[in-house]
Amino acid sequence: MGVSMELMEFQPGSVNVPHTHPRGAEILFVVDGSLTVGTTDSNGKLYKNVLQKGDVFVFPKGLPHYQANFDKTNKAVAVAAFGSSNAGTVSLPKSLVWIEY
Repeated sequence: MGVSMELMEFQPGSVNVPHTHPRGAEILFVVDGSLTVGTTDSNGKLYKNVLQKGDVFVFPKGLPHYQANFDKTNKAVAVAAFGSSNAGTVSLPKSLVWIEY
């Protein structure tokens, strides 16, 4: 069907480090808690948002992005859907981390 999904639990203070999905866009739905998310456009400009329960965010295919739970006491839960049955994941080198707290 060309679609895949993932359930993600973010423990307090955890980060899904910057990465890309070269074969599919990602849509993220926050089920519980809050997440800070960031992505870049094709020129490298950072776009960052804080998502609450019920919010949705789209990460375009191939563009770097991250998710982080900066809450020190509560976990966050999200469901991600990908526009590919095999979107792939490519982690960025740790020297390129641009997460803004």
